[in-house]
Amino acid sequence: VAQDELAKTIKVMETLNTLYQDVSTNWATPESRVLGHVILSPPINFGTGGSSEGYTEDWAVIEIDPSKIDATNFSGNAINLGTQISIGEFIRMINPKFRKDHPFQYPWDGLLKLKGTIPDEEMRHPITLSRDNGPFLTVLKRSNTTGLTVGHANDVFSYARYYHDDGTAETSKEWAILPFDSKSGAFSDKGDSGSVVVDFLGRIGGLLTGGAGVTTHPNFDIAYATPVNFLLKRMQDNGLRQPVLCVSEAE
Repeated sequence: VAQDELAKTIKVMETLNTLYQDVSTNWATPESRVLGHVILSPPINFGTGGSSEGYTEDWAVIEIDPSKIDATNFSGNAINLGTQISIGEFIRMINPKFRKDHPFQYPWDGLLKLKGTIPDEEMRHPITLSRDNGPFLTVLKRSNTTGLTVGHANDVFSYARYYHDDGTAETSKEWAILPFDSKSGAFSDKGDSGSVVVDFLGRIGGLLTGGAGVTTHPNFDIAYATPVNFLLKRMQDNGLRQPVLCVSEAE
């Protein structure tokens, strides 16, 4: 047993030493840690777009310095499922027993590859039914404050009213996301804004913008996101030609 523990410790030390060498060689100065720069960042607006849209606009485009990315081992963006939710519990949440035909398979490396976007029609009319026969779309995100969480987006879009310090207010349409169940806790909290919300296939649905605010019970929380297809359209409207998502290749 002691020999096994010693071998594990030596392996960890070698890994940390490799990381230290990489950091001290390639990331030692503040300048070397700059990954890119902002090329487009419109003002934050509410109720943006045409009569059928009216979403919150809170986004920026960052151009990544290609010299900072090793193209030989970069396979696209992914969400690290980590250990916050056990594999068994995560599969139960994503692949419930009453939906045995679910196509989800837990990734062997724990990385959920991002692949494309959720169609607007599917966001408005989810194809999955819950136990009470209500339509919903199972979604997840990994963020700064609450980490990995799973929730349900149904077919009802919310209208949120935002109040300013001068007493004025604005209304914006939001993609509403509810907690997974009565035990899962809130889908998001302060500090999670900007996180990407995806479905179990890795399709991007939107960017998290906020929530309904503090309630007396965390399971009454409603998180809000702006649909990604609207954001891609707004990028084009603001002069970015043919915006594309850097996602993984289909397997």
